[in-house]
Amino acid sequence: MDFFYTYIVLAEIYVLLGLSTNLLVGIVGIFSVSQAAVFGVGAYLTAFLVMQTSTPFLVAVLLSSILCIGLNILVTLPSLRVSGDYFVVTSFGIQLLATAVFTNWTGGTGGANGLPGVPAPWIAGHEFVEPSEFAVLATGGMALGCIAFWLIMRAPFGALLRAIREDELAVAALGKSVLRAKVSAAALAGAFAGSAGGLYASFLSFIDPSSFDLDASIFLLTMVVVGGARTLAGSVIGPFVLLALPQILALIDIPSSVAAAARQLIYGLLLIAFMLFRPQGLLGEKL
Repeated sequence: MDFFYTYIVLAEIYVLLGLSTNLLVGIVGIFSVSQAAVFGVGAYLTAFLVMQTSTPFLVAVLLSSILCIGLNILVTLPSLRVSGDYFVVTSFGIQLLATAVFTNWTGGTGGANGLPGVPAPWIAGHEFVEPSEFAVLATGGMALGCIAFWLIMRAPFGALLRAIREDELAVAALGKSVLRAKVSAAALAGAFAGSAGGLYASFLSFIDPSSFDLDASIFLLTMVVVGGARTLAGSVIGPFVLLALPQILALIDIPSSVAAAARQLIYGLLLIAFMLFRPQGLLGEKL
């Protein structure tokens, strides 16, 4: 039963990351591969605050989210001076830089050995230790994120972001500030990623750079693509499907000598087939 609740909690945390990535990539059209870096900053800062300064969990997550908002703005501003392939290269460089910092700053992040001993959250005198208890907390965080995303998309600001994705020059010709809208979207994405990082660190009680590297950023993009870009439902279903798929493949009886490689091959083939026959994702807008 703990395995089931662990799956639920991790999937709900990744839903917040899916919302963050979908807002940038799906809604605005900013193809970024550095969201895992922001996720990592939120996780490490939350861990530092609760371990070194005894900051209450909710306050630590809030402060981490605020820092990630500022970080995403600082990262996005120079990146928005370029577009297309150049933006991808810029965000790629930012992700590599963040991974290098996480790996080599042993005094702050524990380096490649990771950071153990992150305490479980204390809220209103109750410690959320068991996965079943933490699931309540993660569900609340996911619900708040989904409500915020839904409200944003139904507001005029959401319509502006979708218009920028379709024709940025036309939006600018109407007198709208494209730069301000993109920076605002980046700030919201930072808030989602920062809060997800805080939940992730507190739930696992151990974090290391491998959770926030380039592979993690690509995994976030894959979740959005599989679930369906540009929609709230796609951001929710993608993490649940992709986190369950490796566990389902583990049930296939494959010789141990080739099991890992064979499952990776099957996983890749399934994703390729998915993109061929359902390119808009499970619950995405029709392309």
